[in-house]
Amino acid sequence: MHVAKGWWWLGRIGLCLPYASSGVSKLLDFPGAVAEQAHFGMVPPALYAAGVIVVQLGGCLAVLFCRGRWRAGGAIVLALFTIAATVIGHKYWTMAGMQRVHTLNSFLEHAGLVGGFVLIAAQALHRGGVGGDEEEEEEEEEEEE
Repeated sequence: MHVAKGWWWLGRIGLCLPYASSGVSKLLDFPGAVAEQAHFGMVPPALYAAGVIVVQLGGCLAVLFCRGRWRAGGAIVLALFTIAATVIGHKYWTMAGMQRVHTLNSFLEHAGLVGGFVLIAAQALHRGGVGGDEEEEEEEEEEEE
C-alpha cells in the first residue's frame, strides 16, 4: 500500500465517521430518529428518518468502498445532505449571544465537511490522481506479478 493511499483512506474514514455513527445510532433507535425529524419540522418524520439513515449509511459505504463515479456520487450526496441539514439545524442567524456564536461555529464546521466531500468527489473523478482508480488498478497488477 502506498503511503498516499493510506492517507486517503484515513481522510475518507474521518469524514464519514460522524455520518456512519449517526446512521447506525438512528437505525438502532428509530423512534428517536423519528422524534428528531419531528423536532425539526420534517413531515412525515418517519419517512425523513428512513431517508436520513439511507443517505448517511449509503453515502459512507460509497465513499469508503466504491471507486470513480460511485465514490464521487456518495461524496456529493453527503455534501448536499450536509448543506440541507446544516441550514435546517443550525440557524445561527435567528439567534443572539453565545448561542449564536456556538451555532455559527457548528455551521462553519459543517461547511468544512462539505469541502472535504467536494475534494473526495473531485479526486474520485480525476483519473490517475492520488488514490484514483488507475493508481489502484496499477497497484493490483503489481501485486499479482
